[in-house]
Amino acid sequence: MLVIGGAAGIGKQIAEDFAQDGHQTIVADIQPLNDSLMHHCFVDTSSWDSVHEMASYVLQTFGKIDVLVYSAGITKRVALEETSWELWQKTMAINLHGLFYSIRAIAPAMMKQRSGSIVIIGSGSAITGSGGGIQYYTSKGGAFGLMRSLVKELGEHGITINVIAPRVIESQMLDSLYPTEEAKQVVIDQIPIGRTGTPMDISELTRFLASEQATYIHGQILLLDGGRTYWNSPD
Repeated sequence: MLVIGGAAGIGKQIAEDFAQDGHQTIVADIQPLNDSLMHHCFVDTSSWDSVHEMASYVLQTFGKIDVLVYSAGITKRVALEETSWELWQKTMAINLHGLFYSIRAIAPAMMKQRSGSIVIIGSGSAITGSGGGIQYYTSKGGAFGLMRSLVKELGEHGITINVIAPRVIESQMLDSLYPTEEAKQVVIDQIPIGRTGTPMDISELTRFLASEQATYIHGQILLLDGGRTYWNSPD
């Protein structure tokens, strides 16, 4: 299995858990990785050439890819007037273009083997419009549309594709958005189950979606938010 953006944060948790389960796990990232259980290869997800070179290397070296997890992403909370062209372009390049490049590079091999699972780590922000900047919401909303556009084409070849849409997950990204315990507690008070999510929560769901038990789950956006999004007010 291949985790793109697996050198840190949520992606690293997913990669580590797959590796510990005994799966041959490859991490593709622009950052280095120090872990003897996993293979590492460089990729710049904003580059079509880099993604295709990475995919060719992985397929030639390991023969096939049964599971693709796309976890690469960046965010920065800024107002519309502060959203520069550079920030917009960089966010789209990593969060959305890189996702397309990765699926475009790897899905044909899955089609030939007539099996595979693609799991996209998206964001509930694309539903709510909160938690990041306009460039982030747009890129993550684009991931929803990309996934839906591929449901029929991939499904006909035995490939499932789904998006996990987390909200308020313990990570460096969350710390950057809510830098104080007081700010974070305000958000926690809005979550019915009373806690933030963890990378392990996302990893567990990813592993299920990639398993034989989930082959009928296809084309879905799975909101992982502790009930926050659709909870309007306390009794």
